[in-house]
Amino acid sequence: MKKVLLIAFYFNQTNEIASKRLRGLAKYLPQFGWEPIVIVPKLKNTPCYNNYDYNFKIIETDYEDMLDIWLNKFKNNDKSKKPIKNSDISNNISENIDNNTRKNTKKNTRNNKRNNKNNIKTKNKLFSTAISIAGEFFAYPDGMKYWYEPAIEVSKEAIEINDIQTIISSSWPVTSHIIAKNLTQEYNLKWIADLRDLWNMNPYVNHTFIRNHFEKNLEIETFKYADILTTTTDLAGETLQKIHPNKKICTIMSGFDIEDITENNTPEDTGKLNFTYAGSLYGGKRDPTFLFSGIRQLIDEGKIDPKILELDFYGDNVGLEKIAKKYKIEELVNIHGSIPHNEVLKIQKKSQGLLLISWNNEKEKIFLPGKIYEYLAAKRPVLSIGYKEGSLKDLIEKTNIGYHVSTLDETKKGLMDLYNNFITNKSLKYTGNSEVNNYSMLATAQKFGKLLDSLEKN
Repeated sequence: MKKVLLIAFYFNQTNEIASKRLRGLAKYLPQFGWEPIVIVPKLKNTPCYNNYDYNFKIIETDYEDMLDIWLNKFKNNDKSKKPIKNSDISNNISENIDNNTRKNTKKNTRNNKRNNKNNIKTKNKLFSTAISIAGEFFAYPDGMKYWYEPAIEVSKEAIEINDIQTIISSSWPVTSHIIAKNLTQEYNLKWIADLRDLWNMNPYVNHTFIRNHFEKNLEIETFKYADILTTTTDLAGETLQKIHPNKKICTIMSGFDIEDITENNTPEDTGKLNFTYAGSLYGGKRDPTFLFSGIRQLIDEGKIDPKILELDFYGDNVGLEKIAKKYKIEELVNIHGSIPHNEVLKIQKKSQGLLLISWNNEKEKIFLPGKIYEYLAAKRPVLSIGYKEGSLKDLIEKTNIGYHVSTLDETKKGLMDLYNNFITNKSLKYTGNSEVNNYSMLATAQKFGKLLDSLEKN
């Protein structure tokens, strides 16, 4: 069987969508004639999947986190002094601020105290800015840059022993691509660079002007040597083409593991229409306000019976209780906190409906949240609330798995349709079509296999 080297920093992490994509790719790629040899870092608190009965090889490299490296350097250069902890720094800063405040209380008027507080805020802001600028320098091109040396060393040995001619690297981190570029140059390999997230064109990454300049030049120089660039949505591919107009760019979406599919899932019969949300709310960017407000209005309008409605939230609960109380539906909202991921998958399949809340911002339109693939596998109806257009809306409409809404009125209409579905059928009826099958990791691996075959012929 032909062999391909897969550079994958994220692979062993259980809950990361990045790891799911890369593990699924490695798992199913042999079905299409390619055996991957996977290069991963040995990370703390992550399992090694080398012990599983897979038909591919995983090679774990040494790895030391950037923060640990710099802390160790600090300790080695100052062994005679008492080690300084982050908590010590914070306490000292707080103590100094408190002391200054007490002195000013005795000496100054209320106006002076106000000025002193402003000065403290200004100093703290300048301190934070200085830390941020330092981070821009030390974490260039990313915080995993110290993986380069051990990964290069192990990869060279794997290439020479296995006579590897092709390589796939996946980011984030971009260090994976820099490793692949240098291996490609040295061994004259064919190379597919997989961008799960965009590098310079990522709307969620903000750097200084100087950092942006160097990052863009580094990306252009790095991908000169790549044969194909892959992204996870068509819109991301169109964005990437702007910076690499002459490169072949292919969309290969992530997907669910076909082993997670259970046909004809039957939700738990509790007599209630329950919706489940599992995941992070990202500090309020994923906002349930439309959902809670819509439910409140429908209750007040006498269109839904609150006694048969439940909302179950798993994961972080930032602001949930406050918003629920604002709209007086706290009795309908169950906040469970975080639970193991395998339990989340079971709960999703037992739920009547699944909630997907994303940031209602134009930046979101090029992305697909990893949670949508779990929902496709669960085969339960979905109510998605987010930006009015983009990759997520397109997928939901193409597969007919539910509703994607972006306004309060649309949210109310989606809720009413699902509510009436439940009342009529005594259970929510799943309406997904055959398009769902195109979003499996088996399909993802098949597409990568075809790209690898095309490179071999060139």
